[in-house]
Amino acid sequence: MNKKVNREKIPKHIAFIMDGNGRWAKKRGQIRTFGHRFGYKRMMMAIRHCADIGIKVVSIYAFSTENWNRPQEELDVIFSLIRDNMHTDAEEFIKHDIKVVTMGDITRFPQDMQDKLRDVVERTKHNTRCTFNLCANYGGRADIINAVNKIIAKNPSEPVTEQTFSGYLYNPDLPPPDLIVRTSGEQRISNFMLWQMAYSEFLFIKTFWPDMNEKLIDKCVIAFQKRKRRFGKIEKE
Repeated sequence: MNKKVNREKIPKHIAFIMDGNGRWAKKRGQIRTFGHRFGYKRMMMAIRHCADIGIKVVSIYAFSTENWNRPQEELDVIFSLIRDNMHTDAEEFIKHDIKVVTMGDITRFPQDMQDKLRDVVERTKHNTRCTFNLCANYGGRADIINAVNKIIAKNPSEPVTEQTFSGYLYNPDLPPPDLIVRTSGEQRISNFMLWQMAYSEFLFIKTFWPDMNEKLIDKCVIAFQKRKRRFGKIEKE
C-alpha cells in the first residue's frame, strides 16, 4: 500500500465502473473477449487489494441492463467468466474473508450461471472482512422502478420517505458508495446506482480497466482523501 494512503480516512465503499476491456484488447490486436478475460483478473485483484487496505464494500459494475444489446458471442464469454470463475474463486473469497453479494436481477441469466452465483453467495455469507457487491444485470432505473413496485404491492398508501424508499432498493443494508471510479476516460455514469450516488465522489481515469493495478487503486483512494465532503453543509472556517 502507498504510504500516502491515510488509514484513518479509508472510504467505506468504493464502486468501480469497469470500462475499456474491448478497446484495451483492440489496441493489442486481439478480439474484445480477450479484454474481458483479462479484465476479470483485474477485478479479482481490485477486490483483494481493497480488502487489504481496509475498504469494507467493493462494488463492481460487471454487467448492466443495457449490456444485453451486445453480440451473443461476447455475452457468452462474459457469462462463462462469471459462471466458471466466480464458482472456482469461492475458495479465494473464503480465504480472504470476503463476502459476496449480488445486486441486480440475476434471474434473466442462464440457470447454471444463477446456480453458481447463488452458491458462492451462500458459501461466503458469514465472511466479514469485506463485501464484494457484484452488480450483474443491474441498472439504476430498474432498481428504482423495482423499489416503487415493491412499495405499491406492500401498501400503496404508505407514506414514503427517503429512508423508507432506500429500504426497498437492491441490497439496502450496504452503505452508499463514497467513491465511484470509472476507467477508460469516459465521463458518464451509465445508469449506475442513480439513487445511491447522491453524495458520492467521482473519479474518471483514462486507464483501461485491464491496466488497473494496486498502485492506481491507492492513487484513487489518496485523491478521495483530499476531497472535502460537505454533504450540502457549509464548511467551518
